[in-house]
Amino acid sequence: MTNVLMEYLNLEYPGMEQVKYLVSCKDFGGAKKALALLIRQWLDTHRESFFRIPYETPENVYRYPGETDREVCDRVANHIMVSVGIPNDFGETGTVDWYSNPTDNHYQEWTWQLNRHPELKILAREYNRTGDEKLAETAAKLWSSWLEQAVPPTHGDGHATLCWRTIECGIRMGANWPYALFSFYRSEAFTDELLTDILKSVWEHGTRLIKDRTHGNWLIMEMNGLAHIGLLFPMLSSSKWWLETAFSALEEELERQIYPDGFHYELSTTYHDVVITNYQRMIQTAQAFGARIPETIFEWLSLACETNIRLMMPDGRLPDLNDGRMTSCADLLAPKIGLFPNHQEILWVISKGRKGKSPEYESVAFPYSGFTVMRNSWEQNGIWGIFDVAPFGRGHQHEDKLSLLIYGEGKLLLTEGGNYAYDDSQMRKYVLSTRAHNTIRVDGMDQNRRTSYQWNQEDITKKADMVWEFNNDVDFAWGRYEEGYGKMEDRSIVHERRVYFIKQHQKKLKPFFIVADRMEYGDCADQTISHEYECLWHIDSTVKSVTTGHIAFQEMKLLISVDTAKINILYGQEQPEWQGFMSTGCEQGMYRPVPCVSVRVNGGSIRIVTILYPHKEEGEGPAWVHADTNPTQQRITIGLETGEQILFDEGDFQ
Repeated sequence: MTNVLMEYLNLEYPGMEQVKYLVSCKDFGGAKKALALLIRQWLDTHRESFFRIPYETPENVYRYPGETDREVCDRVANHIMVSVGIPNDFGETGTVDWYSNPTDNHYQEWTWQLNRHPELKILAREYNRTGDEKLAETAAKLWSSWLEQAVPPTHGDGHATLCWRTIECGIRMGANWPYALFSFYRSEAFTDELLTDILKSVWEHGTRLIKDRTHGNWLIMEMNGLAHIGLLFPMLSSSKWWLETAFSALEEELERQIYPDGFHYELSTTYHDVVITNYQRMIQTAQAFGARIPETIFEWLSLACETNIRLMMPDGRLPDLNDGRMTSCADLLAPKIGLFPNHQEILWVISKGRKGKSPEYESVAFPYSGFTVMRNSWEQNGIWGIFDVAPFGRGHQHEDKLSLLIYGEGKLLLTEGGNYAYDDSQMRKYVLSTRAHNTIRVDGMDQNRRTSYQWNQEDITKKADMVWEFNNDVDFAWGRYEEGYGKMEDRSIVHERRVYFIKQHQKKLKPFFIVADRMEYGDCADQTISHEYECLWHIDSTVKSVTTGHIAFQEMKLLISVDTAKINILYGQEQPEWQGFMSTGCEQGMYRPVPCVSVRVNGGSIRIVTILYPHKEEGEGPAWVHADTNPTQQRITIGLETGEQILFDEGDFQ
């Protein structure tokens, strides 16, 4: 034991004199007892500082719907654990098997997320509230069983192992373990043996995080965990080095991972906030323990928080971009206000408009990350759209370039497949594919950037290939996809999409969207080679009527310019391929059918114009649309329900 103590402890740390002396005397039992006393004294001295950090409920689905914290604790005491929403009863063995996986399809997230230990934090929260020693006993048994079973790996792959992936190491150290330790250390259930074993495991976590760190949002979680070790466990031999390394990496990664327009390079609304939240936790702990944070970190985080506001839908939620979720922006930003107490837009969002002030802009473009957000107001009854001309992203990507989402009538009307459990199901394959989004497929094939995609660090400084123009009456955005479909190496087919948001019109029409798609195949004049282009629109509304070129939903009209188009509405289809679904959550089984309008047009180079009118009133708005299919043409004629016509010229926008 002497070599282990000397390896992971700083025997010169103030207060360590007795431990050092007993080690020199080879009284290892006495040294462990002295070390446990030092741990308790240090935690006691800094307990008040630690609990000034605002409490955050653990992440991930570790409880039943509606289950209270106390009910979680009682269930865990009976060895019934929930991970990714799926329970498993370990009651017969009397202990949790941390390597187990009870799922029918061996869904690995079950085991991985079980090892994040949110239950320890919930038990600790209830213990602080009630003082019930049974909670401490449950936590001690849970913790001891993990320490006994989960042997640290000796290899250097941060993604490997069931219990020691570096993402779980970062989450345990940066969120759940510190809160539990600061809560339970006084309990008799937390013996000298357990406290010193926990400290040794903390050192093993630090060793794993410093040696086997990865990249992307994982790296941010890893470095948050490493920073917490350095801040909270200064008696460890490498704590100072680990803290300096973590701070340096976290400062450097902001410029490496955040586009200049503020969006995280994985281009997922969920993982964008994962990154912000891990910085927030690190900063709050550093401030509580008197460590200085570089000002540049605050500057980047402020920009990243503003990105959430700029993306926000009228109902206050974020769109589920890539592996994102439609999460409340107010809920996400509320913990960040402590970092930016005078930020007027954040105050306005989290107070639901009672404090601060709304943004001065309405529509906004992200020139680097490649999104255009169009809105006619910040009111809850506003119309909102987002056009995706984004690069493929660093991770969690969907094949969805040039997709469009529209919010109106109080919900996301033009929707998409969304995000789903990270398994190998047909639903997971569907949400990743082009067919789950509102863009175009070619000859039954999806976009296929994933096959040849490679991220280069200089990509973070490159602007997206996009054009936009905003004014009082019309917002305009343009983008192009030319990276191939299916397994084709031929990239001669180019999809160019123009989106026009008509905010105000002299005919007193309500705000609506015009989408002009041009499919270019080689020479525009060459029509000898024909392809089938399938334009897809996922609309979360009830179908009322279908006529030639005109589909009426309960809350939206969809008009198509090509008379020869073959139109089908697919709803919950599983054969020959999945189509017409949207996720209702990120756990297995959480999805439902939604109508998908499939518009199939044959041609070489062709123009297809679609009108999307997101309103439920009958007898108003557009009734038909006509546009020459020649992609060189720019005039569009829109017939209204009143019998009047509108002429729209794309040439007015470049």
